[in-house]
Amino acid sequence: MMKKFEQYEQGIVDYTTSGNIKTMEDYRFAMGELSMLRTLRDEIKEALQIEGDPLDE
Repeated sequence: MMKKFEQYEQGIVDYTTSGNIKTMEDYRFAMGELSMLRTLRDEIKEALQIEGDPLDE
């Protein structure tokens, strides 16, 4: 599951750094998605550590 988050994150990073962003609105949208993915990933990691479940990193 965590690998999926990393793949999504990398896709957004690649999108923003490859020159595909044409407007400030596109940039804000991409940064919002990146922020959401990172926050969600961190929350899931924390929840799994509390439960004692192993992470598939």
